[in-house]
Amino acid sequence: MEAWVISTSIILVYVVLVGILGAVAFRRLRVNIEDYFLVSRLAGFFILYLTIVATYHSSYAILTSCGTFYGTGVFFWDAGTWTFITGLCSYILGYRFWILGKKYGYMTPSDLLSDFYDSRFLGFLVAIIMAIFLIPYIVVQAMGLGYIISVASEGVIPYTYGMIALSLFTALYCLVGGLRAVYWTDVFQGIWMFIALWVAGLFLAFTVFKGGIAEVFSILAVEKPALLTVNVPYTYWLSMTFVFSFGIVLQPHLWVRYYTARDPKTLKWLGATTPLYLMFIYVPAALVGFTAAAAVVKGLMPEIVKTYGTVDATLPAMLVKFAPPWFTGILLAGASAAAMSTMDSQFHAFSLVLTRDIYQKINPKAPDTALIRVGRIFIAIAFLLSAWLAVYRPGIIFDIVAFAGAGTLQLLPATIGAIYPTGRFKVTKTAAITGIIIGSIIVIITEFTGRLGLPAWLYRPYGFHGGMIAFLVNIIITLIISLFTKPPSPEKIEKFHKLLEEEIYKK
Repeated sequence: MEAWVISTSIILVYVVLVGILGAVAFRRLRVNIEDYFLVSRLAGFFILYLTIVATYHSSYAILTSCGTFYGTGVFFWDAGTWTFITGLCSYILGYRFWILGKKYGYMTPSDLLSDFYDSRFLGFLVAIIMAIFLIPYIVVQAMGLGYIISVASEGVIPYTYGMIALSLFTALYCLVGGLRAVYWTDVFQGIWMFIALWVAGLFLAFTVFKGGIAEVFSILAVEKPALLTVNVPYTYWLSMTFVFSFGIVLQPHLWVRYYTARDPKTLKWLGATTPLYLMFIYVPAALVGFTAAAAVVKGLMPEIVKTYGTVDATLPAMLVKFAPPWFTGILLAGASAAAMSTMDSQFHAFSLVLTRDIYQKINPKAPDTALIRVGRIFIAIAFLLSAWLAVYRPGIIFDIVAFAGAGTLQLLPATIGAIYPTGRFKVTKTAAITGIIIGSIIVIITEFTGRLGLPAWLYRPYGFHGGMIAFLVNIIITLIISLFTKPPSPEKIEKFHKLLEEEIYKK
């Protein structure tokens, strides 16, 4: 039997196994919207921990991080910053989301923001912004699945066919079982992806070179010392810190996680422990990337980009080259887990915000069965859109994820204004709406300067990512407009403030 058949078959068996878990979850589904979209707000620590870390780390963490270490070099200190802040978000943001969601029945980000600012338009705007910037993030997962199956099959299964097949399978179990299916499968996938990447990193380092890790670093110190030097400008590091922490946490598939927690203790433990998983997955990624760079230098491996067209193919290319087929299949199933465990959550979140914040607001008397049916239609739409865009491979995974995070980062000023409604300064409805719109437009303009025929310096002005520039402009606009427009009603401010004060500081 040919090597590619063995490795690809194992990946496909893994995918089927995940589908079976999703089907079992469907049997436990209660036919109501809160169970379909929020697992009845009963997620405990173990389940919620694994689904959050598995959802946060996607094709980016498994494929692109390996490729970034291979092509650019050290960036762990940067990733360490944003993963640490992500853990703090469970305290800073997540706990307050949970308190308000539990009390007032919020299911989406729009529910919270539109209620506090008493603006139906703001609710529609937030839902649309989240849907727009979620699609590129789903595209990333589809691309990752396509790269994995294409490289594993040594090109026999084309990128497009593999991408569509695995994305469709993910959409199907999410469509059937809702968030309960997502949570059940994410527990399995969160464990598998972490173990698989560590095993891959250690295996490759000690298999390709007899001297193992020490020899890898010795080769690079002589041949490619730049890879071992932090070479990211501080302005770009600061940008990525915000984009990949607050920007990603504000994506609906992660925000909604906080609503589903069983109790406050769960969220506190999440804040204390999630950075451990999120940070340490980059260590084996560095081993894979640096081993690949050393192997290319020594002529043991063809240059990745020239051969496969992207640095995102570094991990599967190294495994296909140096690992036995059965081992390659097992480890690449772990890489598939990273993509699928994020993609299923994103399909669900796309469906939730459009069903809850658009359809249900227009049809408030729609029964739960109708809402679930509409939600499933939106999952199908998300699959079709993301698969169509992924065919064209609109860029490297890192840049696409940064674009998605930059877009939702623009919700942060309005969010802070709602969950910290104290003090003399109050964010107003007009300021929140204006800041979100202008910030989002700047993100799009700076990302597509070339296609829009604008000056090239707008792409990364002064070394900042466009999303950070948009965020700073957003803050200034929000502050200025809030000084001259009507704040939220005193009753609403008191309603939020009193509840948060009682829950956070109660003994």
